[in-house]
Amino acid sequence: MCQVEIIAEVANAHQGKPEIALQLAESAVQAGADSVKFQIYYAEEFIVKTHSRFDHFKKQSFTEDVWNDLLARVKMLGAKIYADVFGINALKTAKNNNIDGYKVHSSDLCNTKLLNILSQQEKKVFFATGGSTFLEISYALNVVNSIRNAKEIILLHGFQAYPTKIDDTCLSRLRLLKQIYGNIVSLGYMDHVDGDDIFSTILPLMAIPYGIKYLEKHVTLDRSARGVDYYSSLNPDEFSRFVRNVRVAETAIGMNPEKFSESERTYRAQTKKKWVAIKGLKPYEILQESDIEMKRADLNADTPEFEKIVGRRIISSLEEDEPLTNKHTDHKVMAVIVARLQSSRLPQKAILDINGLPAICHLFDRVQLALKKGYIDRVAFCTTNESEDEVLFKLAVSYSFRTYRGDTENVLSRMMLAVEGNPDFDVILRITGDDILVDPEYISKSIECHLANNAEYTDAKQLPSGTEVEVFSADTLRFLYKMSKDCNGSEYLTRYITDNKDQFKTASLVVPTKHNRDYRLTLDAEEDYNLIKDLLAYMHNCGKGHDYTMNDIVNYFEKYPEKLEINSKVKQRKEHVQVITEIDWSRK
Repeated sequence: MCQVEIIAEVANAHQGKPEIALQLAESAVQAGADSVKFQIYYAEEFIVKTHSRFDHFKKQSFTEDVWNDLLARVKMLGAKIYADVFGINALKTAKNNNIDGYKVHSSDLCNTKLLNILSQQEKKVFFATGGSTFLEISYALNVVNSIRNAKEIILLHGFQAYPTKIDDTCLSRLRLLKQIYGNIVSLGYMDHVDGDDIFSTILPLMAIPYGIKYLEKHVTLDRSARGVDYYSSLNPDEFSRFVRNVRVAETAIGMNPEKFSESERTYRAQTKKKWVAIKGLKPYEILQESDIEMKRADLNADTPEFEKIVGRRIISSLEEDEPLTNKHTDHKVMAVIVARLQSSRLPQKAILDINGLPAICHLFDRVQLALKKGYIDRVAFCTTNESEDEVLFKLAVSYSFRTYRGDTENVLSRMMLAVEGNPDFDVILRITGDDILVDPEYISKSIECHLANNAEYTDAKQLPSGTEVEVFSADTLRFLYKMSKDCNGSEYLTRYITDNKDQFKTASLVVPTKHNRDYRLTLDAEEDYNLIKDLLAYMHNCGKGHDYTMNDIVNYFEKYPEKLEINSKVKQRKEHVQVITEIDWSRK
């Protein structure tokens, strides 16, 4: 949930005087309003001349020149400007002044001519829904959405009954609007309760948990004067308090309900019980249900799930009351390398020549070192079904890696082919094809950190980019694949964890200062290629082949610091990519 945008509604509180309209806008912005809304209308297109209130609206309305001058001056206040447009000429005036959005009054939801013009505007479009049927709302949405130019469409719940009774407010309508239209619109609430009633400030706060993004509140300079539109308006000092109350309420409601506050994290760490040994346990025993019980213990880590530890073989001793970690039991680790040839920045980077070998073979050799040293138990390679990736597939086969091919865009679906094809492996390393300098020793350290902290995800981000791996539990990958609302962004799989970090058991490997360097050693651009090629040529000439260490890398750049300038101007694109990382927890 994002911060609610507070709209100060001027309406006709200006009494037909532009200088008062400006004063209202100034006081609202000074009080903290995010935006100011006016009602632009010309009596002749708004109401028939024989109507009893024609003269009233004629007297209240401004000329086009007055609107042009007023809106130009309000723009200087720095707040957004919206306007009700009560006809085509009113819309033209608003459009000519390039305001930030247009509001369609409930009475115009079937005004096809107006809606057709609005459908062509690249601005926010607000629809007031009070007194309108769902068929009328749907009609307006269908017309305006026919071209899909609108920057955002917002349904505003509420109506003005001068003032509106509290029991006529029906905040639950917001829930129904969200249920019916929530996938295509945002929601807002327009409050019209008597300004003298305490609920004129309470009801808007009650609307926030319904998921509204916009909150409209009438303003006036002096409600006691009982001018036009005074009924539900707040005076400047009242509006200022109202804005402060909204912001306080937002902190209480929480803008990110899936996240914990720092104090809640502390509470969790201090109170959650751990699985501890009831008695001393020795290696090679099979852990039984009768061997463990839950107690509070001084362990700065989460506890493993009961079903995932009972029945496992113990590989290191436990004392009585010692908290159990995954490091005490046996696990099978599989490295999953994910790569494809397609690249917009550096075409076919995976097979570019480095020391007489395709670039990705340097990665394969580094991972194979970890395999030979017993740090991992199996290697799988995942690529796409695209014909161009046949060359990568054959290279992986030549290393006797388990190989899998799948969807081009959905990287997680490719990884799951390896995970489900090797169901006995419960710890999964994710290694991307760009990171060809992964360090075998830090692969081992990352796994140890993951197991010692009973983590579901572990990063080694303190290492130079291009040398680190990520560690997942296999069940966490299964969970993400099943529960994520959209896996098509899983090229950036880390974001699915970090954007929901408090809902997962995570750990970060602490790296010694000597190796905690901000080097860019990932292979993503031509400058990266030139840097890595120079580095590996040096290692080759020193006789280290593929068995160089992080010390060797750091020593190289300390000896040749100018090399880091080769790719210092390259920007990491991943930080700017929009990815849908929401998880549908209701599926659990």
